[in-house]
Amino acid sequence: MAKKRKISLLKVLRALVTLVVTSCVIVGVLSASKKQGKEKIKNILLHIRNEKAHFFIDKLAMWHQLIEMRGIEVNKTAIQQINVGEIEKEALQNPWVENPQVYIDNNNVLHIFVSQRRPVARVFFDNGQSFYLDPSLKLLPLSNMFTYYTTIVTNVPVYNNDSLDNDMRGRILKLVKFIDRDTFWNAQIAQVIVTNKGDFELIPVLGTQIIVFGDTTRMVEKFENLFAFYKKVFNRIGWDKYTLLDLRYKNQVVATPAIPFKPSSKNALSNMDWVKSIMDAQPKIDTGSTTLNKVISIDSKNKVAAINSLKNNDNILNDQILNLKIKQPQKVFAIANNNDKEHGRH
Repeated sequence: MAKKRKISLLKVLRALVTLVVTSCVIVGVLSASKKQGKEKIKNILLHIRNEKAHFFIDKLAMWHQLIEMRGIEVNKTAIQQINVGEIEKEALQNPWVENPQVYIDNNNVLHIFVSQRRPVARVFFDNGQSFYLDPSLKLLPLSNMFTYYTTIVTNVPVYNNDSLDNDMRGRILKLVKFIDRDTFWNAQIAQVIVTNKGDFELIPVLGTQIIVFGDTTRMVEKFENLFAFYKKVFNRIGWDKYTLLDLRYKNQVVATPAIPFKPSSKNALSNMDWVKSIMDAQPKIDTGSTTLNKVISIDSKNKVAAINSLKNNDNILNDQILNLKIKQPQKVFAIANNNDKEHGRH
């Protein structure tokens, strides 16, 4: 029994010692905090991350908003009078600010860090409003201080529905980020247009044609096919021969040629006059018979091109389509009648 009482007394003594030590530590910390709280701010530093990349945040205006409006002064304002949480909330009132961090270090220096949002596109809505779009799908107002040159997206619909609006912004973000990451497409694509169906069309810098892109599925394949078309076709025949390039079909670029319209001297243009105007506008290929189709077969390995003539007895239509079919190990560029498009390509 005596042994058990001794063990119990040791436990009590240990508990008392722990309590006394803890109390001393708490009192010491509180005293130090109280003493520090009465001390004055010795310096204030405002840091704007990526400050040199964009200039949407006015540092002087930010200083006025966060420091002067709160009456914070160096060597006058006590540390305990500064609410760092309120300063962070105030910083977020600027739409171009994200992830603000405010703290006071051991040297009584007040640090304010804010990150500047980075726009990825300039969007023009169909109601006439215009904003910047950032990677978080947030719409940012235009600035009187600075204009950021980025991909332009026009005719963006306003759904007044958060789910639909965010879906459209997400697809815009996916497309413009791909364009922005590629140095060639970043320089070549001047504008993205949202169609009434919610798909996309591209306006190039070099060339006058409209590029029908469709949705954002198979995006890498579409740009690779378009680049192959540029390299194998435009570099040979020029950049102003086609008015429209359609990338929506799998492994194909369908192009509509720019055929000059020649009005007849008669009151009306007959079908034969129209056919003749088309034929006169096409390159002359001596095949021994009437040829409406041609296939340019390009060996990808040897870079050798051969032109073969094909006979076609179908009726001539008012337009022609250039069809780029990607095949391994060859890439075949074919001019075909509009009948092919009317019957559908898959």
